[in-house]
Amino acid sequence: MPRRRNSDPENGHADETPNGWDSSPATDDDPVGTVSSSSANADDENTVDTPAEPGAPKGSAHRPSRRHLIVKAAVRVFSRKGFAETSIQEIAEAAGMVPTAVYYHFASKEELFESALGYAMDASSAAAQHARPDDAEADADTFKSVIDAVWDWTAEHPNAARMLFLQMAGGATPGTRLLTKEYEDRHIRRAFDYFPVAETPANKRSAAAQQAARSLRVRTMIATTIAIQPLRIEGGPLAGISAPRLRAATTEVCSKMIEGR
Repeated sequence: MPRRRNSDPENGHADETPNGWDSSPATDDDPVGTVSSSSANADDENTVDTPAEPGAPKGSAHRPSRRHLIVKAAVRVFSRKGFAETSIQEIAEAAGMVPTAVYYHFASKEELFESALGYAMDASSAAAQHARPDDAEADADTFKSVIDAVWDWTAEHPNAARMLFLQMAGGATPGTRLLTKEYEDRHIRRAFDYFPVAETPANKRSAAAQQAARSLRVRTMIATTIAIQPLRIEGGPLAGISAPRLRAATTEVCSKMIEGR
């Protein structure tokens, strides 16, 4: 079972890259300096322990700030090289520490990969949640706000976005496949708000048919918003189309699904 880590959304907007997106450092994943193998080990006495993260298992690391640095470095490296081609050594160098420090916080590369993907998923979901809180009305206008928020997040955090959307087609580990399903289910549940039940069905058969049609619309809309993202990564079939045009097209198609309910 992967360990989820919640992350706080960050404010601010950045200009989108004209075509697709790149994987250069962004506001949430700036690289830090590296250290040599002779640097202090994971239990450096000069580092002050802090309380464990909420929900962390007993015996886990007590330095959430260092853990966060490792996760952000992992996002950068995994987004470029993928799971199979990335080593803990590379992530440690990107985080500015030695491999033993990484293993102090994460038992394996799989656990770190799942934490990095969870970080990206939580940040993306937080952007959508901020744009439309659960108590806000769900209509075509608020959906546009959600699309804008997620696309802005993608432009501001290209490494996290690249890692997230490349994994949506198929997780590299059993844990990431579970995370992907949870991520999709989370957004599908929220999307049902855009398609309320218009009238009370006459019978169970009508109710089942109505629910099936409603579910199809919801899943199609979410699949559309997710599927377009990896296609516009550099080298992808949509990379040559400007981000504003793709964003507008996605919004228009999904808004028609909502308005046609």
